[in-house]
Amino acid sequence: MGRTVAGVEGLWRLQAVPVRGWLSRSPSPCPSSDFPREFDHKPDDHRRGSLCDRQCAAINNTQGDLGDMHSGSHQHSIMTPRILPVISTPACCQQLSDELPVCDSCPLKTTIMAENEVEAAKLSNNYKFGFKKWKSHVTARPWADRSEIVKELYSDLNVIKSSRGSTVTCGNIFYLLLFGWWLSLIYLLVAAVMFLSVVAAPYGKLCWDLAGYFFWPFGKVIQKVEADPPLRKCNTLFNKCTVISEVSNPKESTPLLPQHNVGQGLTGDADDTYWHRANTYVWLLLGYPFLAVAHSLVCFISWLLVFIIPIAKMNARTVTRILLLPPEQVHIQHVRKTEVPLDAEVILCCYHAVNAYYYKYAVDGINVFAVNLLPLVIVTLVLGYVDSHNRFISSPVKFTLSLLSIMPLSYYIGMAIASISAQSNFAVGAVVNATFGSITELTFYITALIKGTREGNKCYEEIVKAALTGTLVGCVLFVPGLCMVIGGIKHQEQKFNSRSAGVSSALLFLSVGGVFAPTLFSKVYGRLVCGECQNITHNPLGHYLCQNCHFDLMANNGTLYYSHVQPLVYTVSLLLPAAYLIGLCFTLKTHCHIYDIHISDCHMPGHHHGAVVHWSRWRALAILLLSTLCMSACADLATEHISPILTSSTISQYFIGVTVLAMVPELPEIVNGIQFALQNNLSLSIEIGNCIAVQVCMLQIPILVLFTIFYPTGFILVFSDLHVYASMFSVVLMNYIFMDGKCDYFQGTVLVMVYFILLAVYFFAPSPAGC
Repeated sequence: MGRTVAGVEGLWRLQAVPVRGWLSRSPSPCPSSDFPREFDHKPDDHRRGSLCDRQCAAINNTQGDLGDMHSGSHQHSIMTPRILPVISTPACCQQLSDELPVCDSCPLKTTIMAENEVEAAKLSNNYKFGFKKWKSHVTARPWADRSEIVKELYSDLNVIKSSRGSTVTCGNIFYLLLFGWWLSLIYLLVAAVMFLSVVAAPYGKLCWDLAGYFFWPFGKVIQKVEADPPLRKCNTLFNKCTVISEVSNPKESTPLLPQHNVGQGLTGDADDTYWHRANTYVWLLLGYPFLAVAHSLVCFISWLLVFIIPIAKMNARTVTRILLLPPEQVHIQHVRKTEVPLDAEVILCCYHAVNAYYYKYAVDGINVFAVNLLPLVIVTLVLGYVDSHNRFISSPVKFTLSLLSIMPLSYYIGMAIASISAQSNFAVGAVVNATFGSITELTFYITALIKGTREGNKCYEEIVKAALTGTLVGCVLFVPGLCMVIGGIKHQEQKFNSRSAGVSSALLFLSVGGVFAPTLFSKVYGRLVCGECQNITHNPLGHYLCQNCHFDLMANNGTLYYSHVQPLVYTVSLLLPAAYLIGLCFTLKTHCHIYDIHISDCHMPGHHHGAVVHWSRWRALAILLLSTLCMSACADLATEHISPILTSSTISQYFIGVTVLAMVPELPEIVNGIQFALQNNLSLSIEIGNCIAVQVCMLQIPILVLFTIFYPTGFILVFSDLHVYASMFSVVLMNYIFMDGKCDYFQGTVLVMVYFILLAVYFFAPSPAGC
């Protein structure tokens, strides 16, 4: 499952504090750059002034643990987040849920709970410029801290509850129409075969009973009757009983099979006479294989549909446990009609086929949707490279599969980067984020430029420029706008740290100006050349209508380009990464008080949590490298099969670039931003879009330019007028919206509507020259 990380074990709390009050008392405004790996220094007493600190201090004093804790004064100033460690989860702090106001008198003070040191490091990295913002946990959450809804997702379907309401629901009827009727029919056919064999008649009786069960399994229970009853735990208050097994807490690493059944084979539940019966071999040859295939098919389909995973669990339990028991030990009954025998072990008891909360389900920390999309990557790679001549699948289908495969790979890359950064010091985290943070987009851009160079097709270069502009515009307008709309539905008004957002905005202004400087230079000094012109007035001195006009940079043997534009492009490509490094130094070292990350303690003795990481550093590194390799292969397939779409499609190539190629790799980031906005943490939602836009201009474009030096691809950092106007207008509008540090769903709607207007412009725009 993972490993236990040594260090401070406890609950870590990220809390907003007044900047002025903290700066006036603290001699050093910035914590160590290695935070939060070094937790051995002690905070000042004045940093313990939160409501949770004062309540914990009162409880500790009551228990005899007297301490000198002082309450900090409340000042009206800018509120920014900080990290506070809490060694335990006292009753006074348990009522503070994730990112909810601490008290009514200080509505800007927010609290984020982190269970351990590694999770606290991940939360602090979310607020650092240049680090990937990641919502999902990188460590296993303590089972006691999970909600009842989440606990039910990982249940083994072996709990009997008498009062569950009606079992006639839409989800259960959906099961009946999709699986129940034909699964029951198969059992009836197998039962007939068992009865005809005479010797296996007991298994025929079992199949007859299971046919009725799987036609409508809800509200029924399957039990194992044996001589030595297992220990049972009954709750008379809620009228429910469950078997006491050796493993009390379900684990995410075994999603279908229960913990106490892992390792049990064909003889795990059978007695000594099981293999001495003739009907056992008749059953295993004529009955069990057909039923195992049917249940495996139902299990596979149910798992892919996610929300009916309880059906997958039920079928997996049937194949691995129920069908391998002696028939006389299987007892089926209805919960409401018969009292539950206390001497029987509950094997299976299901009440509902559908659970809408299964989108939260995770396997070893990986979301179930990312797990289900992983086989798609394998299928895409096999079909793409085995069927290279498109004998079985066409190019548009392969292109679509390649783009869909990028989504789970982007998730795995993000999870690996977050895991490595949370378990490493600041330097390692910064290097990993700068190196692999844009690897998803760069793999596609570089492969597209290489293919365009080999084919001599300038259309690939224009597609790359459109994708770069689409990513910039989408991350500036669509991502924060969508998060503001969805978050504004739940929260009337959302506030964020305008000062930290201003740093990203300033870098974004700088980066956009630097990227489009060669374009503006070429338009001032270049010569306008048009493809074809028509005299609409039939007068030589009249007006002309020209199409496919562009500025020629190669006039006079390319003197303008090679002597002026190209040196400017190289200069900008060196200055933008330097500005990015300065931004990192500013926000993370010299002016880190913008985020105000420091430590205070609030603890109760006797309660500690260890950090069990989902992925260790080496495992995360291996997954990161493997995902990057698969990403390169999928990008190569996407560029290989995009040619028919570009040539035969009636849609503008501009539109394909700014939508599909630009936003599909960013879908995991969009989901993270929405989750942050729903938890009233709009700062991170905005920073997600800003950081991606800044990386596009300050890292991705300079890398493409420098790559052209070593591998000539003909990539010229000169964009069309449409790209320039759309990008600059988007950045100006975004900064205007974010000036006051608060927003609502109406402002988010404005950003989204402007984004769709720009998409309409790209949709009706003519194809670029060379396509």
